[in-house]
Amino acid sequence: MGAAQSSQNVQEQIITPSEPGTSVQFSPSLISRLSSPASNESSTSNNSNSADEIVRRRLQVESENLRSQEKEILEKISNELEKENLNKEKPGMSSEVLSKDIEQIREKIERLKKHKIDNESKGVKAARDQVEQCYLNNPEKPLDCWKQVELFKSEVSKLEQAFVKSLQ
Repeated sequence: MGAAQSSQNVQEQIITPSEPGTSVQFSPSLISRLSSPASNESSTSNNSNSADEIVRRRLQVESENLRSQEKEILEKISNELEKENLNKEKPGMSSEVLSKDIEQIREKIERLKKHKIDNESKGVKAARDQVEQCYLNNPEKPLDCWKQVELFKSEVSKLEQAFVKSLQ
């Protein structure tokens, strides 16, 4: 019934030009059909649009669920890695222990500086003064100051030995 009407309309709407150079003209009924959607097509397209919309919503919900699960898994992994790193950390490597060690080293350095100044001020300073005085007294004969230079060398050697013993 309806198929006969459709087939008649299609045959009426097809126009073939008789000559290759002529222009093509379409019937007004064809133009009106193309410009306005048919009731059958609109109901089918609405159903397909709603089905598409339902699928899009489901996909969006699933992707959000997957993202949240991924975020939770990443948080768990990072927490576990952090715990593992803390367990692997040496017991003497905490910031408090390190700060105490640094403070002890600073104190040792200060003591060594004071000890060095004290030792230098006694024997080394006296030997240095003797070498300087000898060179000033004998500007043309510096080789005459060999005894003072040897005394200065021995004082420096004693200072070096004392420094090495203080580090042990």
